[in-house]
Amino acid sequence: MVIKEPYGVVATIVPWNYPILLMAWKVAPALAAGNTVVIKPSEMTPLSTLLFSELFAHFPAGVVNIITGYGKECGEPLVLDPRVRAIAFTGSLATGQRIAQLVAPQMKKLHLELGGKDAFIVAEDADLDVAVPGVAWAALLNTGQVCTSTERVYVHESIAPQFIERITEYAKQLRLGPGLARDTDIGPLIGAAYREKVEAQVAAARAQGAQILTGGRRPPLMERGYFYEPTVLTNVNHQMAIMSEETFGPVIPIMSYRTFDEAIALANDSKYGLGANLYTHDPLKAKRFVEEVEAGTLWINDPLTDNDAGPFGGFKMSGLARELGEEGLEEFMQTKHVHWDFEGGVKSWWYPYGKQ
Repeated sequence: MVIKEPYGVVATIVPWNYPILLMAWKVAPALAAGNTVVIKPSEMTPLSTLLFSELFAHFPAGVVNIITGYGKECGEPLVLDPRVRAIAFTGSLATGQRIAQLVAPQMKKLHLELGGKDAFIVAEDADLDVAVPGVAWAALLNTGQVCTSTERVYVHESIAPQFIERITEYAKQLRLGPGLARDTDIGPLIGAAYREKVEAQVAAARAQGAQILTGGRRPPLMERGYFYEPTVLTNVNHQMAIMSEETFGPVIPIMSYRTFDEAIALANDSKYGLGANLYTHDPLKAKRFVEEVEAGTLWINDPLTDNDAGPFGGFKMSGLARELGEEGLEEFMQTKHVHWDFEGGVKSWWYPYGKQ
């Protein structure tokens, strides 16, 4: 027999950018598998989780638990507690590596969804009326603060000038403002340190020869809030941090390519492998994209569309395990194989061999 059993207590450590959605991605399957959970929200967004906790009042006491605090004082003791047998974390590569180091002596089940540096390939047959707003959406959604944000764009050289001109004009027209305002397209970044990281990457790229076509600065008339203008960069390369390290901001760096072989190689030239996008109507290109790009989620002609029935997770340094789908449920169960002989008699292959 094969039996699927819960681990027991699961620690779920949730990031700030989607505090309710990504909590649900972990807590729902963990509970469905028969575990109890301890939720640790980001110290930057605890209130939404605490408000949501009112829905857990209908559960038996102790099934769903919430603790708040900083990683050092709260998160580390949680993952080190021997009563916790599985850990589900979404966040930065550095924090994921720290968790893995801490719990390695206890050999706990790890479910890590870490950073990304997602590529977007725009083939020569792409419809620019679709590709321009599509790429902008993929790069700028939630001010670029999405683990699967497009952070590298590769456009075929035959259409690159037109694409760059059009997406630059498109980015200029997007409206910055408070996140709750109806007419806002781009809201603020989460905090000062995050905006400073974006600014530092853009400044470093510019110093290395990148060209800023629009944005690249704080909006001059918006002193309150951590706003940063949607930014389009060209003349970039893979030696720049803007093309190799996670940005998590509203930046669209664009390179041109000659052949689809080159585009695939550029997409794979990253330590991350969370997601990737392609615009094409060529089935052969789409087939190669699916077979050759090293990423856990691939979108063709429909960027960043969620499918809760499909597994989500990354290759390479983007993490371990999968969320959502059947695979996401099984991550919170351990497999037991049971061999049972109902008769329990003596076997012919037992010792001593000399009597056989």
